[in-house]
Amino acid sequence: MIDFISGIIIEKNPARIVLENGGLGYEVFISTNTFQQLPETGEKTRLKTYLHLREDSVKLFAFSREEERQVFLGLISVSGVGPRLAQTILSGLSLVELVRAIQAGDVTKLTSISGVGSKTAQRLIVELKDKFSRLGIVDDLDTVSSGFAALNSSEEETLLALLSLGYKRPAIEKAIAKIRKSGAAETPEVLIKKALQVI
Repeated sequence: MIDFISGIIIEKNPARIVLENGGLGYEVFISTNTFQQLPETGEKTRLKTYLHLREDSVKLFAFSREEERQVFLGLISVSGVGPRLAQTILSGLSLVELVRAIQAGDVTKLTSISGVGSKTAQRLIVELKDKFSRLGIVDDLDTVSSGFAALNSSEEETLLALLSLGYKRPAIEKAIAKIRKSGAAETPEVLIKKALQVI
């Protein structure tokens, strides 16, 4: 499995991007959630990936954060949901809204997504409700989105350093949140090393 891809963004739209890496241009399919997290064309990015192999095609799907990839893998495990529909579903709601809709059995919200009928929505709920609860995806996403208005100077320096390396802000903030739980103040050098271990 190709775990991630990094490169310079040559083209981008809400459904696909082209990344240049090693003199090659890779077509990568994305959701609008990932699109909204991308830097500008001409800048470098790093994305988690899923390689979909069929007899007649090879397609690379990419995600701005690991949680989105885990949701994607859950979606394509459901009968009748392929990678393209999974990306459409990921584009229809935020990750938190999608996971919470599945956990709450909210058929109405799920069927508001293009391409998702009531039968598909019911399958998503039956097959993924407990799985997503076990994975703790909503908890992880809530950690990413909470409480980063007051980064201390070491954390701010760590954030900027990792952004310059192509890591995405949500992944960095999640790593910092995990390190914060230890309660120990760290220098930027130590923070960067620890963050790289958990991103």
